[in-house]
Amino acid sequence: MRRWIIPIAVSLTLVASAGVESQPPPPLAVDRAIIRVNAGGNELRVLRDAPVAFSSLEQIVAGIAQPTVPHAAPLTIVRASPPEEIDYLLCVTSGGTLVVGERFHAPGADGPLRLFVRGEISRSYPSLSVPDGWLWLVDIPLSREVRVTLQLRAPARWPLEAVAVTTDLVR
Repeated sequence: MRRWIIPIAVSLTLVASAGVESQPPPPLAVDRAIIRVNAGGNELRVLRDAPVAFSSLEQIVAGIAQPTVPHAAPLTIVRASPPEEIDYLLCVTSGGTLVVGERFHAPGADGPLRLFVRGEISRSYPSLSVPDGWLWLVDIPLSREVRVTLQLRAPARWPLEAVAVTTDLVR
């Protein structure tokens, strides 16, 4: 009987340790228009051709403080807990600095409508030196376990209308 118990115990130990060590990567869906990453009940949606709505600090400060904006957000995070949506708006200054503004929304009591809570400047990124234009690396904490690094690229001309977005998923 001991001959059967030892192989079974070793097999169970190996299966249990393999499950702990190799967690599957978060679902990453990429299509021609949108990058979607899901992790921990949260979702990140990024337009691959992300509009740059603002070209000065004054414009982005005024824009993120309004309850509505006339353009779509190039990046959105939908958080499960606490339930909220965060829209990220982009500004590139004449010196090539990327300024990211956040607009926080709470779920509406009447269903799918979102209630504007607040807007603020999140952070700014100087452009990295690349020969073909501007490059910014933006780190997005999607959940406790998952961070997404976005690469935003654009030609070094100002004002910008859009940036090209790609991603390398970071754990």
